[in-house]
Amino acid sequence: MGTIKIGQEIESYCGKCKSDRIHVITTIADEKMDKLMCKTCEAYHRYRKPKGETADTAGATTSKETQEKPVKRRTRRDKWTRLLEETQSESASDYVMETNYEVATAINHKTFGLGVVKNIIDSRKIEVLFHDGAKILVQNLIR
Repeated sequence: MGTIKIGQEIESYCGKCKSDRIHVITTIADEKMDKLMCKTCEAYHRYRKPKGETADTAGATTSKETQEKPVKRRTRRDKWTRLLEETQSESASDYVMETNYEVATAINHKTFGLGVVKNIIDSRKIEVLFHDGAKILVQNLIR
Protein backbone atom coordinates (compact mmCIF):
# COMPACT_ATOMS: atom_id res chain seq x y z
CA MET A 1 0.00 0.00 0.00
CA GLY A 2 2.92 2.35 0.58
CA THR A 3 2.95 5.41 2.81
CA ILE A 4 -0.27 6.18 4.63
CA LYS A 5 -1.32 9.55 5.95
CA ILE A 6 -4.27 11.12 7.74
CA GLY A 7 -6.91 12.32 5.29
CA GLN A 8 -6.01 9.70 2.70
CA GLU A 9 -8.97 7.89 1.13
CA ILE A 10 -9.04 4.11 1.15
CA GLU A 11 -11.57 1.38 0.47
CA SER A 12 -12.68 -0.56 3.55
CA TYR A 13 -15.66 -2.65 4.61
CA CYS A 14 -18.17 -0.55 6.59
CA GLY A 15 -20.09 -2.56 9.19
CA LYS A 16 -22.81 0.09 9.42
CA CYS A 17 -23.37 0.29 5.64
CA LYS A 18 -22.77 -3.47 5.32
CA SER A 19 -20.66 -3.02 2.16
CA ASP A 20 -17.31 -1.85 0.82
CA ARG A 21 -17.12 1.96 0.95
CA ILE A 22 -14.59 4.75 0.57
CA HIS A 23 -13.19 5.82 3.96
CA VAL A 24 -10.87 8.58 5.17
CA ILE A 25 -7.97 7.70 7.48
CA THR A 26 -8.48 9.68 10.70
CA THR A 27 -5.78 8.28 13.02
CA ILE A 28 -2.53 6.39 12.58
CA ALA A 29 -0.82 4.31 15.28
CA ASP A 30 2.53 2.56 14.90
CA GLU A 31 2.67 3.55 11.21
CA LYS A 32 -0.59 1.66 10.57
CA MET A 33 -4.15 2.82 10.00
CA ASP A 34 -5.90 2.98 13.34
CA LYS A 35 -9.29 4.59 12.72
CA LEU A 36 -11.22 5.38 9.56
CA MET A 37 -14.37 7.38 8.83
CA CYS A 38 -16.87 6.12 6.27
CA LYS A 39 -17.63 8.89 3.76
CA THR A 40 -21.14 7.51 3.25
CA CYS A 41 -22.51 7.13 6.79
CA GLU A 42 -19.76 9.01 8.72
CA ALA A 43 -19.25 6.10 11.14
CA TYR A 44 -15.79 5.64 12.71
CA HIS A 45 -14.18 2.21 12.98
CA ARG A 46 -10.97 0.26 12.47
CA TYR A 47 -9.84 -0.86 9.02
CA ARG A 48 -11.66 -3.91 7.69
CA LYS A 49 -10.50 -5.34 4.40
CA PRO A 50 -13.06 -4.98 1.62
CA LYS A 51 -15.16 -8.10 1.08
CA GLY A 52 -14.07 -8.15 -2.55
CA GLU A 53 -10.37 -8.46 -1.65
CA THR A 54 -8.37 -11.49 -0.63
CA ALA A 55 -6.04 -11.45 2.36
CA ASP A 56 -2.89 -11.08 0.23
CA THR A 57 -4.22 -8.09 -1.77
CA ALA A 58 -5.66 -6.13 1.17
CA GLY A 59 -3.77 -3.23 2.71
CA ALA A 60 -4.40 -4.45 6.26
CA THR A 61 -1.77 -5.88 8.54
CA THR A 62 -1.94 -9.62 9.09
CA SER A 63 -0.65 -9.95 12.65
CA LYS A 64 -2.87 -11.91 15.05
CA GLU A 65 -3.46 -8.84 17.22
CA THR A 66 -4.99 -6.78 14.40
CA GLN A 67 -7.04 -9.44 12.61
CA GLU A 68 -10.75 -9.26 13.28
CA LYS A 69 -12.32 -12.38 14.67
CA PRO A 70 -15.58 -13.45 13.06
CA VAL A 71 -18.45 -12.51 15.32
CA LYS A 72 -21.99 -13.68 14.80
CA ARG A 73 -24.11 -10.58 15.01
CA ARG A 74 -27.84 -10.52 15.25
CA THR A 75 -29.40 -8.99 12.21
CA ARG A 76 -32.46 -6.77 12.16
CA ARG A 77 -34.45 -9.75 10.83
CA ASP A 78 -33.28 -11.95 13.75
CA LYS A 79 -34.48 -9.34 16.26
CA TRP A 80 -37.81 -8.96 14.48
CA THR A 81 -38.33 -12.73 14.30
CA ARG A 82 -37.39 -13.18 17.97
CA LEU A 83 -39.74 -10.39 19.08
CA LEU A 84 -42.51 -11.77 16.90
CA GLU A 85 -42.10 -15.23 18.45
CA GLU A 86 -42.41 -13.71 21.94
CA THR A 87 -45.72 -12.06 21.06
CA GLN A 88 -49.04 -13.44 19.96
CA SER A 89 -48.94 -12.20 16.37
CA GLU A 90 -52.24 -13.93 15.57
CA SER A 91 -53.91 -11.50 17.97
CA ALA A 92 -52.33 -8.45 16.31
CA SER A 93 -54.62 -5.44 16.22
CA ASP A 94 -54.74 -2.77 13.54
CA TYR A 95 -52.60 0.27 14.38
CA VAL A 96 -54.68 3.22 15.56
CA MET A 97 -52.96 6.46 16.60
CA GLU A 98 -55.46 7.07 19.42
CA THR A 99 -54.62 3.77 21.19
CA ASN A 100 -52.26 3.35 24.15
CA TYR A 101 -49.82 0.48 23.43
CA GLU A 102 -47.67 -1.72 25.65
CA VAL A 103 -44.29 -3.35 24.96
CA ALA A 104 -44.50 -6.69 23.08
CA THR A 105 -47.89 -5.85 21.56
CA ALA A 106 -48.25 -7.01 17.95
CA ILE A 107 -49.82 -4.52 15.55
CA ASN A 108 -50.79 -4.45 11.88
CA HIS A 109 -49.79 -1.24 10.14
CA LYS A 110 -51.36 -0.61 6.73
CA THR A 111 -48.03 0.60 5.25
CA PHE A 112 -45.32 -1.26 7.21
CA GLY A 113 -47.15 -4.53 7.87
CA LEU A 114 -46.87 -6.68 10.98
CA GLY A 115 -44.82 -5.16 13.79
CA VAL A 116 -44.08 -5.50 17.49
CA VAL A 117 -43.95 -2.64 20.00
CA LYS A 118 -40.32 -2.68 21.12
CA ASN A 119 -40.16 0.39 23.35
CA ILE A 120 -42.40 3.07 24.86
CA ILE A 121 -40.50 6.31 24.23
CA ASP A 122 -42.99 8.53 26.05
CA SER A 123 -46.74 8.84 26.49
CA ARG A 124 -47.11 9.91 22.84
CA LYS A 125 -44.44 7.87 21.02
CA ILE A 126 -43.64 4.18 20.59
CA GLU A 127 -40.86 2.35 18.78
CA VAL A 128 -42.18 -0.51 16.67
CA LEU A 129 -39.95 -3.12 15.04
CA PHE A 130 -41.14 -4.13 11.58
CA HIS A 131 -39.62 -6.54 9.10
CA ASP A 132 -37.85 -3.60 7.39
CA GLY A 133 -36.61 -1.98 10.61
CA ALA A 134 -37.72 0.11 13.56
CA LYS A 135 -40.13 3.00 13.16
CA ILE A 136 -41.30 5.67 15.63
CA LEU A 137 -45.09 5.86 15.71
CA VAL A 138 -47.60 8.05 17.53
CA GLN A 139 -49.87 6.75 20.30
CA ASN A 140 -52.55 8.36 22.48
CA LEU A 141 -53.29 10.97 19.83
CA ILE A 142 -56.13 13.22 20.91
CA ARG A 143 -58.20 14.60 18.07
